[in-house]
Parts: sequence; C-alpha cells; structure tokens
Amino acid sequence: MEWALIKTTVISLSVHLLMGIVTVVAGAILINLIDRFVFKKIDLEEEIARGNLAAAVLAGAMWLALAIIFTRG
Repeated sequence: MEWALIKTTVISLSVHLLMGIVTVVAGAILINLIDRFVFKKIDLEEEIARGNLAAAVLAGAMWLALAIIFTRG
C-alpha cells in the first residue's frame, strides 16, 4: 500500500517538475521574442543593467502575464 503511494507521488512530482521547467523555458523564449520583435528600439536587458526601473517593471509584468496565461491554459 505504501509503495503505491510513493510511486504515485514520485510520478506526480516528476510531471510537475518537468512542466515547470518547460514553462520557464517557454517563458524565456517568449520574453526574448517579445523583446526582439515588439520592442525593436529598446533592449530590455541593457536598460535593466543600466538601472532603468521602468524596464525592470515591464519585464516583470511580462513574466507575470505569461505565468497567468500558462496556468490558465
């Protein structure tokens, strides 16, 4: 009885971990695509490195929006 519970828990944990990794990778790719094609004249990474708080807030908001989209899908 306990082995079945442990096996189910390990499988569930593995699936959730894999989905988390896929989500982070997909989010990073989408953020880079948005940065490249939508904000052509602005380099968010460079602006954040220079201390531009507005660029950091924008990047964070994009991560939150993608997280909401991924959890609803």
